[in-house]
Amino acid sequence: MTDAMEMPATCPVAPRGWPNPLLPEYGQVPAGRPLTRVTMPSGSTAWLVSRHDHIQRLLADDRFSVEPHPTFPIRFPAPQELLDMIARDSKNLLVTMDPPRHTRVRQMALPDFTIKASEKLRPRVQELIDRYLDRMEEAGGPTDLVQALALPLPAQVICEMAGIPEAERDVFTRNAAIMVGTRHSYTMDEKMAANDELMKYFAALVTEKQQNPTDDMLGNFITRAGRTDEFDHHGLTLMTKMLLLAGYEFIVNRIALGTQTLLDHPEQLKALQADPAGLMPKTVNEVLRHFSIVDEIIARVALADVEIDGVTIKEGEGILVLKGLGDRDPDKYTDPDAFDIHRDARDHLAFGYGVHQCLGQHVARLMMELCFTSLFARFPGLHVVESDEPIELVDGLPPVHKLVVGW
Repeated sequence: MTDAMEMPATCPVAPRGWPNPLLPEYGQVPAGRPLTRVTMPSGSTAWLVSRHDHIQRLLADDRFSVEPHPTFPIRFPAPQELLDMIARDSKNLLVTMDPPRHTRVRQMALPDFTIKASEKLRPRVQELIDRYLDRMEEAGGPTDLVQALALPLPAQVICEMAGIPEAERDVFTRNAAIMVGTRHSYTMDEKMAANDELMKYFAALVTEKQQNPTDDMLGNFITRAGRTDEFDHHGLTLMTKMLLLAGYEFIVNRIALGTQTLLDHPEQLKALQADPAGLMPKTVNEVLRHFSIVDEIIARVALADVEIDGVTIKEGEGILVLKGLGDRDPDKYTDPDAFDIHRDARDHLAFGYGVHQCLGQHVARLMMELCFTSLFARFPGLHVVESDEPIELVDGLPPVHKLVVGW
């Protein structure tokens, strides 16, 4: 017996909206049903998982794999050459490894991503934020907050963590911005060229840190990996790319989206300014919950038959986890589509769940906390400026590339 529903609809891949980027196709997912089967543009089928409790259960279940598999759910049609390349590269990426190898590799990186390690960054992150806000104030408004703060800050923090010398940071910041930019801002050829330049730089950086070990996040990871046979040089280069770029667009979005949304809710912003110590942690979590809808859909393939609430996911079948819908689950959150900094959203799914939960979540929280605190303290009259160039809606991340503000 099953309460699942067959849907002829394709997997949701529509453009994101503003300011509430809910995908229209998500409305097709029947409320209350444990699982929904869909056919994807690639022609394969998979189960959609959208309830908060089901997402946590399945992402914590080691009977689901992230590694390449003949029946792994592929959302988009792709040539075999590309699929082969993905399969090769996946062997060297933490996000596409299963335990026990995933456990071994994650342990190599984890010491530099703990809460304690992240807190050590606080003075430097604050110094960087103050520098960017000084420039904004000196230049005078209006200004594009994305270009002035949201894009450069995470790039500089990543460079600090990775021990990239000041003189070489332009290679990372320039190309990283292109890679996360919208398709309206950069062509695919420009994005591929940026990727190629970064890979060449990362390859040289790995070599340098192998020959001259450094006490920083990347240097420590390379040193720990060097004591094992887990990676060759190309593998370390791919891991470097993943460690440095995986969370970049995530935090760029959250700084911009969080600022915009707080400005759109002046009463909540006033409450936050009156009690930053009490409300800032909740505010950060609510921004993360409210906008987890804009992130990638998590895919897994079943390694064995798995039953959930009367529905059997058979061995070899794929699941697509809609964590954005999980974070809008009315059985989990009261009035889930509303933005509310007073709610307790600590168990949101923005960083994923289970063994693959985001390594950089503590650094991301730190940047958001310090950005919101400093921005509204420095510019208490901050407001969105009406512009002839509205916020651009795009069919991929990030959902916003411009946020013009004045003060």
